[in-house]
Amino acid sequence: MAIWIQHGIWSNRFKTALLVALFPVILWIAVFLFFYWTTWSYETVNGRIATSTGNERLTEAAYLTWELFSILGPVLIIWLLISFFYERKILFHFTGARPITRKENPMIYNIVENLCISRWLPVPHIGIIEEPWMNAFALWRREKDSWICFTQGLIDNLEPKEIEAVAGHELTHIMNKDTLLMLVMVLYIGAITTIGQILLRSSSSSSSKKSGWIPIIGLIFIIIGYAFYPLIRLAVSRRREYLADAWSVMLTKDNQAMISALRKISKKPEVYVSNTQVAALFTVNPLDDILEIFQTHPSIENRIKALESY
Repeated sequence: MAIWIQHGIWSNRFKTALLVALFPVILWIAVFLFFYWTTWSYETVNGRIATSTGNERLTEAAYLTWELFSILGPVLIIWLLISFFYERKILFHFTGARPITRKENPMIYNIVENLCISRWLPVPHIGIIEEPWMNAFALWRREKDSWICFTQGLIDNLEPKEIEAVAGHELTHIMNKDTLLMLVMVLYIGAITTIGQILLRSSSSSSSKKSGWIPIIGLIFIIIGYAFYPLIRLAVSRRREYLADAWSVMLTKDNQAMISALRKISKKPEVYVSNTQVAALFTVNPLDDILEIFQTHPSIENRIKALESY
């Protein structure tokens, strides 16, 4: 099992780098194709109507795409940088989490610290969501800024061994940089869809061809942000959950603790989040109104079945 897990970790890290690189490339290609198929120019040659050639359309589409991204690109980069450096405050705002000190809850600190020290892992900061539901999520940008946040309901209702198993699951997401990918996706999708909504609602009194394209470009951004990018996330996020479960067993040497934790959490996993994209960060999907095909997590039954074989 250890070989399979290590292979999965390497595969996930490669996919993380690939997906982060592909996000802007996919957006650029979509806009380029739109311009390519809409930049038809007509002129009269010897009394007959002639259209622009393929090379001319390619050149025009490339120019218009470059012109658009020369304006929107810096805005998107600045937006992402600001969001990236303030990701804890943003995600804490979305989830209602807050930092806690050892004095407030020494038990949860001891559980996480003992697990980390026994495995020579950096100890993350601890946060809490003051809700009776049971769930947790991790956040990582660099080691000294890593966090694990538990709901109060999870702390109150799970046994120490079960909390340790959940902590091991979230520590795995931190070690594998899964949380970084999810964070980038949340921020990038949020930026793309917001820009798309602004462009879609924009209007101009000008009758120029370029001004007429602005709302359509906005619609493309929205479609990519709400439909296409989330599908990419689904392609890898479920496997990451299986790996996090498996690695939690490796850390705690107790598959039954993770199984019982999942069973308990699945009964009350709902957590209010003001941005549904952050649901992918939680141990168990906190939203109860999402069709299974769009779930970022495997079903609890499948996760338990996999754990029983470890």
